[in-house]
Amino acid sequence: MWTRPYSIREGFLIGGGLIVLGLMLEWSVGPVVWDAFRWPVNGIVLAVFLALIAIFFLLRKKVYVFQFMATFQAAIPALVYAVVLTIIMGLIRQIENGVWLNNMLSFWPFVLIYVYLTMILGLTVLHQVSSFKFRASFLSHLGLFLALTTATLGNADMQRLKMITVKGQPEWRAMTAQRQVVDMPIAIELKEFIMETYDDGSPKRFASDIQIQTKKGLNMRTTVDVNKPVKVNGWKIYQYGYDTQMGAKSQISILELVRDPWLPLVYTGIYLMLGGAVLMMLRSIPWKGGVRKARKHPKMAMLLCAVIAVSFFCVHHFMPILHSDTLVPALQSPWFRPHVIAYMLAYTLMAAAAVIALYMLVFKKKDSTLSPSSDHSSLVYVGISLITIGMLFGALWAKEAWGHYWSWDPKETWAAITWFAYLVYVHYKQIPTHKPKLALWVLLISFVLLQMCWWGIKFLPSAQGSSVHVYGT
Repeated sequence: MWTRPYSIREGFLIGGGLIVLGLMLEWSVGPVVWDAFRWPVNGIVLAVFLALIAIFFLLRKKVYVFQFMATFQAAIPALVYAVVLTIIMGLIRQIENGVWLNNMLSFWPFVLIYVYLTMILGLTVLHQVSSFKFRASFLSHLGLFLALTTATLGNADMQRLKMITVKGQPEWRAMTAQRQVVDMPIAIELKEFIMETYDDGSPKRFASDIQIQTKKGLNMRTTVDVNKPVKVNGWKIYQYGYDTQMGAKSQISILELVRDPWLPLVYTGIYLMLGGAVLMMLRSIPWKGGVRKARKHPKMAMLLCAVIAVSFFCVHHFMPILHSDTLVPALQSPWFRPHVIAYMLAYTLMAAAAVIALYMLVFKKKDSTLSPSSDHSSLVYVGISLITIGMLFGALWAKEAWGHYWSWDPKETWAAITWFAYLVYVHYKQIPTHKPKLALWVLLISFVLLQMCWWGIKFLPSAQGSSVHVYGT
């Protein structure tokens, strides 16, 4: 142990050391106080963090551990620890002012593992730049690094306020989540509350016809719909709620005002990840090799097509929301169907890959190739690309619907768990000395976690009453 080159074992020891350090910090100084990272503190922290990554990269030939951090052997244990800690988060109800496992976002072991994972990403990006390896993975790594750092540090500067507007009365006061009153530079007057319903009386659309005035002299009349926020002077105004007892006759409308100065940087990271996912998907599809293999092994090709067809049917059948004629307003978004279809295709491919992996384990078949062109590996690579696309489409949709691209909603938490689990498989397969049987087990475990993300989430106590993705309540 600790002999060069380091292996995955040393990677797990480093991650374990960070968890022990995190527990000591949690016990001694208490949870992480994210409100302390408001500007300019977060800007200074980001500059120091980037400087540390640059120094580690420059010293990589003199300090071996810095060189090790840019390897698969370091990334895989970090991903495994992230999966385990995020599973704990997904199983236990999270409370804003909770302690220890009830508030994982402020739990030091959770934070340190994600910081370590982000540092590995940064070193990997610099390594790819220095070696001119500008592949699909480069865009994905750079995008994820940018999104993680700016979203985390910029969160302290985000303002999310609720404003209750009454018909005919201009309102310039809003409330924080702690019910503190804030005087706004924007005055909003509700002119008319608009509501359309389905035949069964459920809301089809609700919106607010409002008059907006600012101290800079802006005077405009507009309509705020669910999924269609209005942007004014750096603020986005969202339709949040209304008097449900009055329904269409409501005389009040609840608006949410969001200001997020770091959003352009986060969006840059998201779009870089989208580009990397699309390139990875195109690169992973065995265009010519698949045709040759199908001609050489027609029975296996037919069996694979049958597995995919059955998987697709099952996924399609168990998602009746795609065929619903009474979608709630939050689902009436141009992002809805691309988001769901990307995930549906991904689930189909992952189901087929899981069946093949199970077959290989039961009948002790060996995967003779290490490239992503092997049967089940190709399915996984395309599937993880589609999961990434679906997840990012969901983030963009959530920003337009609820004002935040990622809020660690229970559904989002399990989406992250599933994504990280499949990344463990993808990275482990890149190690030349990897064990095929262990890779198959990782693939099957990832598929089990996917089931929790897909339909098991609605049975978790942590999601009841707290998840915007549980639409039946």
